[in-house]
Amino acid sequence: MTHFALYLAVTAIFLAVDAVWLKAVAGPFFRRQVGALMLEEPRLGVAALFYVGYCAGIVYFAAAPAAGDPGAAFVDGALLGLCAYGAYEATNLATLKGWTVGMAALDTVWGALLSGAAAAGAVALVG
Repeated sequence: MTHFALYLAVTAIFLAVDAVWLKAVAGPFFRRQVGALMLEEPRLGVAALFYVGYCAGIVYFAAAPAAGDPGAAFVDGALLGLCAYGAYEATNLATLKGWTVGMAALDTVWGALLSGAAAAGAVALVG
């Protein structure tokens, strides 16, 4: 199991699932809540930097250490997502007007589930 193959699999899974989530659920939800803070179109270069770095983190902290066990990859990935997305959401709650506990909870749970699923899926695919 190579780190590069895991990286490609994690990134493909993460991007595909997150794109659907952002378009169908999170985008409309957040636009209703804090639309005045949002750009009409996201800055794709900045988003790409996040995906490149964060998916590498999923490989390093969850997929590679799982040693071929998708269940272990899911748990470690979910914990990473909980910490990363939770830190982002706690910061928003602490600093932004109009940021709600519901928004923070939704995005934190999503980050945990998506990170776990991407890690587990990559390990299952790559071996």
